[in-house]
This record gives sequence, C-alpha cells and structure tokens, in this order.
Amino acid sequence: MKAVGRLQGKRIAVTRAAERAEGLASALRAEGAEVSICPTIAYAPPEDPAPLEAALRRLDRYDWIVFTSAAAVDALAEQGALPPPAHVRVAAVGKATAASIEARGGRVDLIPAEQNAEGLLAALHDVAGKRFLLPVADIARDTLAAGLRARGAVADMVIAYRTVPGPGARELITLLCGRALDAILFSSPSTLRYLLDGMEQFGIDRSVARALLTGVALIAIGPTTARALRDEGLPVAAQAPTPDTGGVLQALYDGLAEKG
Repeated sequence: MKAVGRLQGKRIAVTRAAERAEGLASALRAEGAEVSICPTIAYAPPEDPAPLEAALRRLDRYDWIVFTSAAAVDALAEQGALPPPAHVRVAAVGKATAASIEARGGRVDLIPAEQNAEGLLAALHDVAGKRFLLPVADIARDTLAAGLRARGAVADMVIAYRTVPGPGARELITLLCGRALDAILFSSPSTLRYLLDGMEQFGIDRSVARALLTGVALIAIGPTTARALRDEGLPVAAQAPTPDTGGVLQALYDGLAEKG
C-alpha cells in the first residue's frame, strides 16, 4: 500500500519562472499536493548585451565566476561560456545552481554552507587581487560585489538576464478569489512584487490583495523573500531553512501546520 504524502490534498501554488518550476512541482506532487504552476516572473535577455559579451570575450582573465542563480548559468551557457577555461574557478550560491552548472558540462569548486550572497562572501577566502565575474539579473543586489571589492578583489558585475513579469498573476487571482489554495511558495522578492503589480493591473488594490493573500500560508524560500513579504504587511507562515527542494518541503510542512 502506497504511503500517504505529508502534503496530501494540499493545494499549493508555485510562483517561480516556468522553466524552474517543474522539478519542485514534481517533488510536491510526490508528497500528495495539488500543484498549480503560476509563474509571476520570467526571464529575458539584457537590454544591452554588450557588457556581458565583452566580459565573456576576456573570460580567461578571471580567476572566478560566481553564479548566484540557475538563470545566470543558462545565460552563459547560451553564450558558449560553459565550461569556462580550466584555470577559472566556479562558485555556485547553492545546490540547485551547482546542478545547473554540472548539467551544462561545467564543474563547481565552491558551494557555501549558507546558500546566499552573504554565505558566498564568507566562503570566498584570499580574494585580494583576484578577478571575479558576477553574471547577475538586472535587479540583483550588489552585496557580493561590494563585499569582494572591500576585500581588495576586482569584481565585475554584469547583467546576464532581466527579470520580467510572468503570466501567472491571472491564474493566481482566480485561485485566491475562489479560495482554492492552501499555500503559495514565493521563490524571490520579485515573484511577490510582480504578483502584486499584476493584481493591481486587474483592479485589485493592495489592501484587497493583502486580505486575499493572508488567507493562505505564504512560504518564503529565504530571508530576503521573507523580508519582502513582511515589508508588504503580509505574514510569513514559514521560511525554508535552505533554498533547495528539501528546505522548501520542510517550510511547507511547518507553514501549513502553523496555518492549521
């Protein structure tokens, strides 16, 4: 007899970009959840690709490439920059990003214990005089670049892709208005931002949006996303201890239990 998953019958919406959602959705379904993929973000090429192209032409001059997202991995792979020259070391912000690098034929030399920019900064030692390439989103924080520069490194932060609104807001509105969700997983501050912006475009102001969202368990993939939710006056049912599938599952177990 097949065991009943811990999310049996729970209705969960995943807001991450469509091409990043299916692996997590499969894990949730394996636990018995009913999953709706409602991507509130999508990815697009940089408006001006010249800085990225210039950096990649001189890729052999770098000591490190630091990837803080799987989308950045895809962007460099599309430019033929993976794997990099043998002497260029590669850091990944977490296991999912590392898996994307390896799937593209690259290797990973460093994954920090704390899977965020601050963790990467702490894990990178003896950086003075070293050259770092940081391919990032147009909305990325400069925490890592600023920290490396403060320690004497050269850190080139170049836009590898843009984060833009995805098509999922409409479906999420329908699900929220129909009280057809138990939880929503937010994988970045931008997934929340573009949901709220989309709700406004459909005539739902912030106060009504907050009321609708407060009715479900809001799960944050990490501290930055949790802070974005709280800044909007929204309760965080749980924050994933790690931004991988295991951490997300644990947050859902905890958040749904807390929500009752």
